[in-house]
Amino acid sequence: MRAQPGGSAAVIALLLAALSAPGAVAQPGGRDVTADVRANKNIILSGDTVVRLPGGVTTYTGVISGEGVFTVGGTGTLVLVKNSDFTLPKDRQRQKIRTVGGNHPVTTIENPDPPAVVVQRGATLQYGSGSGGDGVIAHYTRAPEVSLNTLNHQVDGTLDLAVHSRLNLGVISGSGLVKQRRGTWPGIDLPGTHPFTGTLYVGTGADYGSLHYLTSMAKVRKVVNQGSFIHNAPDAEVVTDAADIYSQYYGNDINFHTWGSGVVRMSGVYSWSDNGSDTDPALSDPSRNFTTVPHRDNKRGINIEGATVTWGDGTHNRFFLPGNENTVYINMHAERNGTRSVLTFDYNGPVTLDAPISGGKYHDTMAEVGRGDVVIAATRGNAVTFTAPQNYDGNTTIGEGASLRLGDGSPQGDSALLSTGKIVDNGELILQNAAKGLQLGRISGKGSLTQAGPATTTLTGDLTYQGKTTVKAGTLALTGGTLAASAAVDLPVSGTTLDLAGDQTLNNLSGAEGSTVKAAGAVTLHATTATTFGGTMTAGSVTKTGAETLTLTGLVQAKQLTVEPAAPLRASGTVEGDVDNAGTVAAAGLTVRGAYTQRPGARLTGSRMNVTGAVTLAGTLEADGSGVIIDNQGTGQVNGTFDGLPEGAAVGAFRITYRGGDGNDVVLTDGSGTSGTDTVAQAATTSGSGSWWWWFAMAGALVLLIAVLWFLRRSRRERARVAD
Repeated sequence: MRAQPGGSAAVIALLLAALSAPGAVAQPGGRDVTADVRANKNIILSGDTVVRLPGGVTTYTGVISGEGVFTVGGTGTLVLVKNSDFTLPKDRQRQKIRTVGGNHPVTTIENPDPPAVVVQRGATLQYGSGSGGDGVIAHYTRAPEVSLNTLNHQVDGTLDLAVHSRLNLGVISGSGLVKQRRGTWPGIDLPGTHPFTGTLYVGTGADYGSLHYLTSMAKVRKVVNQGSFIHNAPDAEVVTDAADIYSQYYGNDINFHTWGSGVVRMSGVYSWSDNGSDTDPALSDPSRNFTTVPHRDNKRGINIEGATVTWGDGTHNRFFLPGNENTVYINMHAERNGTRSVLTFDYNGPVTLDAPISGGKYHDTMAEVGRGDVVIAATRGNAVTFTAPQNYDGNTTIGEGASLRLGDGSPQGDSALLSTGKIVDNGELILQNAAKGLQLGRISGKGSLTQAGPATTTLTGDLTYQGKTTVKAGTLALTGGTLAASAAVDLPVSGTTLDLAGDQTLNNLSGAEGSTVKAAGAVTLHATTATTFGGTMTAGSVTKTGAETLTLTGLVQAKQLTVEPAAPLRASGTVEGDVDNAGTVAAAGLTVRGAYTQRPGARLTGSRMNVTGAVTLAGTLEADGSGVIIDNQGTGQVNGTFDGLPEGAAVGAFRITYRGGDGNDVVLTDGSGTSGTDTVAQAATTSGSGSWWWWFAMAGALVLLIAVLWFLRRSRRERARVAD
């Protein structure tokens, strides 16, 4: 059949018309419905559909339905003022809704569907007009206690949320900006695991997790919080928010709620933003988090509502809330059922909390006491410093391998804890106040305590911690309790003081020359390792116990120093009082300004002891050499003898006398009456007075001198007689 004249041209014309018809041919991203949107026509999806706006703002009053994917491209803004509802094609629907639990069910989304709403880079999709007309794209399915939007969103451009109703965006992906405007309550729900890597802007309120669903946004770069960013964790679940969070104006906070054993973990930093954009907020200088600015624009806060919260995840030391009492607040409250708050710090390096933890209402944080506990997690290297007086009433727990410093050593950085709580110290507690004295009570655990600041720390009692007690600076005073459970006590620096009330037991005491231990009562020094104390000790009485040697090189001021059986004491200093030895005393120049009593079964070892009072001996002697063993500087004779060593008895190559020196010293001499190193006369001269041996020698010399003089006189007379 022959073609009619003009037939080909007609066909071409029809094809061109078809190609030019809106949406007639699939474009990249699907069927183009830009013209229908501009004409406010309702759109029925039958696959992938795209609207491309070249610029400006286009308000769409129609609705979208059907099956497919809706994509917004171009550079303009599409505003929806009516709700739209459609579904993905059946062959793309794969996600499962899983709910577990009985009275408190928790719903999760498994294997999420691909996005049903896509906002391309450079484009903006706005839900709602802001002043009325909440146009949202959603297809909801019900789960226990929660409605889930099955239309997941991919946002590489901007999704502007200007709605005044509860909003759920399904699972969010993309790298753009999801922005909720201010004053648009009740806020956004964020159920699911979101691969979104962009910025979330919370203008009014957003729920990150709840009692009935989990939220994870592990790849979100930054969050701008201009409202209430609410975090929640169901029972037995850990909800983690790793984003850096920024505030831009006064009046925002982060609120925490958990149920049962649920935990919310924050591992980013909650900072002020004074520059940058909504998509990339920034702070020009980190110090501006600590400096009050006009209108308190950098004030931001935390409300822990009977929840269990962790700051940090143990992998870094970027502190969550940098700021001080002028720029941040931290409130810990208790629920009506009595559930108290718990705040844990979990870092692997040093961090500092410069603000008080308290319990008031929002910015008026100091109006009430905080109701909760603080934990320094057992992460090695977790070193937390408090530089403000704390105002929470609960316990403070320090985990193994971690440390808590109260005060930073500067007058502006002094800290304190309320006496209502106790300290469970399984790591290291370091006290560093510089100006204001610190008072603590009820310290338990396996950890250590170090006094490291010039301001006095007073421990008021109930001390059962088992680690070492160290005084590196200032004074550590006990007005109650005892250090008997502490494994060791050390004063390594001159000028430090341990001031004790009542009777005390100090284990493995050591200290530098110039350090001081003062005790109002009796002190027991128990040694399980060999230690040396070179300072001054003042006490009512001192008792040495334990199988290892304590060496005293300083001054002991006590009515009596007692060395118990099987307890060795090495001393080269001075005891201003009596020494009662029932164990072992190793004397190396020890001076006893009182009586020395050695009990049966006791030992005296070493080289020399100076005693100003009565000397009473029993037990054994193990001398290092000969000479004066006990310089008895009193007037009385020695009472008793060493076991098996009566006067003149052999002691190896020497002999012992209890009447040596000035007549009452204990001396070891050789058989001729001369000691191995000094003559007896020299020993007596050293003691400051003579002995009968000295007088005998002097008398012999005098007789010899008289005889010589008589002989010389007689010789002169004979020479004179001969001369005559």
